[in-house]
Amino acid sequence: MQSGLIAKEDLPIIEAFKGDKLNLISPVTLRENLAYIFTLIGLTRLPDKIELEVIEDFIRSTYPFFTIQEMRIAFKMAVQGKFDCNIEHYEKFSPKYISGIMNAYKSKANQVRKNIPPPPEQPVKQLTEQEIVDFTKEDWINGKRQDFNRVFNADKVFKILLKQGKLTFTKDQILETINLVREDNLYRLNKMHPLDAKKFSQEIRSEDFIELQCKKLALVKYFENEKSN
Repeated sequence: MQSGLIAKEDLPIIEAFKGDKLNLISPVTLRENLAYIFTLIGLTRLPDKIELEVIEDFIRSTYPFFTIQEMRIAFKMAVQGKFDCNIEHYEKFSPKYISGIMNAYKSKANQVRKNIPPPPEQPVKQLTEQEIVDFTKEDWINGKRQDFNRVFNADKVFKILLKQGKLTFTKDQILETINLVREDNLYRLNKMHPLDAKKFSQEIRSEDFIELQCKKLALVKYFENEKSN
């Protein structure tokens, strides 16, 4: 039986992923769990002190990011015959014996990880029109306020303010804005490196590019006027 892509029998493994890492648990905790494993596999000749120290060091250094809960499950599944590995210990709990079972478990754990569905994506917050305007306004006001070309999201903000009736223009104001943009472009062009100037001169031939610049300049005037009021 499966829960989504996860088999029911694999749920304990997923829970074990969240457990206590082998490189971080205390010696007492590790030895308590080793005692459980010794009983599980029927080990009657327990490791002596030196052997136990070697075993503990091997476990911590070889499987540092596995959890102690995973290790318990690994040996339990091995005893249940769920892995293709040798579980005969011949009264010797050696690093080689540990590796045989843990490597078999690692293959299983990797399969389980692949089947875990990714967490659901958090819904993207939809900004209100006022929040969009405020974001662009604050970005300008809190910035260097030197170059109107750096105004962010100008086309959308311009449309919002125009719809709200907060931007109105006379014919003279439109012509004045266009002239200011062209004068600024000429000033920039004369200060640029020849290669940059060539590219910029091509851009300012585009009516759409000039229109966007005019919108940016109009927004700057609006923001500055708002700030002073």
